[in-house]
Amino acid sequence: DFDAVLFDLELNEDNDATPPPSPPDCDLCMYRMPPGAQRSKYFACCGKIVCKACWSRSGPCSFLDMFDPNKSEMESFNSFLSTFGQNGTLSAERRNELRGCPFCRSTDDILALTVEDHKIRERCLVSRADKGDSRALLELALLHKSGRSSAAFDKLRGDEEYICDGTYMKGKESPEGDAKAFEYFQKSAALGNGDAYYELSEFYRQEYNAADFFDCLVKAAALGSVEAHDELASLAMEKKEINLAMNHYKFLAFAGYSKESTEKLTAGYKDGYVSKEELASSLRAYQAAREELSSKDRSQMEWISAGVTSDGKVK
Repeated sequence: DFDAVLFDLELNEDNDATPPPSPPDCDLCMYRMPPGAQRSKYFACCGKIVCKACWSRSGPCSFLDMFDPNKSEMESFNSFLSTFGQNGTLSAERRNELRGCPFCRSTDDILALTVEDHKIRERCLVSRADKGDSRALLELALLHKSGRSSAAFDKLRGDEEYICDGTYMKGKESPEGDAKAFEYFQKSAALGNGDAYYELSEFYRQEYNAADFFDCLVKAAALGSVEAHDELASLAMEKKEINLAMNHYKFLAFAGYSKESTEKLTAGYKDGYVSKEELASSLRAYQAAREELSSKDRSQMEWISAGVTSDGKVK
């Protein structure tokens, strides 16, 4: 039984939470980058990484450019959707208005809508991956995992359920795609990418391989993965290893990851596992992190329900 084996694994000092690394800033707005690969945008053309709000300003029809506080959410979305054709494609005229990457000006990886767009992005990612870019390898893995690789599209071409008039509608997961994704996740993890280790842990969870699942979680946490710290904190709580759990919640609080971390630390203080000074320090760090993560643009994206909260976290 997966849960039973996982529960029997020993949590020791090596599994203790690591001090949070200095968080990077978005290269455009200079606000703190939200933690986790899924909360930022990677430009495959040149390898730059920006927050989702800054990426939206780089697209052909920016969410933020259409922002109008006097409009309802429905009116805002209707304005956004009016820039697309019936099948979700951009007109040739609109496509010519692509602003390009804010760093290298390339339009190869701004908004992938058609099959050809996705193939161009994949070629860019392969080029970056060949240079040892761990994030490019991670993105390639996610591409294959979601069924948006060139191989997946070639296999499905002509299938109206997934492809309509050359426009990407929906990916289709497959064992072949999962195998390729696993390979790329391994390569990315070998280069020190904590998010890749976390993705590998999810693969092992699906295979009911508790030992490798836990091993990847520990490695992901050591490299700063907030999702891994969250998982390990929950596991420690289940095993009644409260001191270890509190260390992980401290990490999450310093990262500004979730309000739940501060609630857990407050409960830990009441039960005698966290000192008054530790709680105060963690609460201050959490508040500071939230302020550094929040910006006007990110708040506007939240207002129009663009799938991003005010601190840049993907909903």
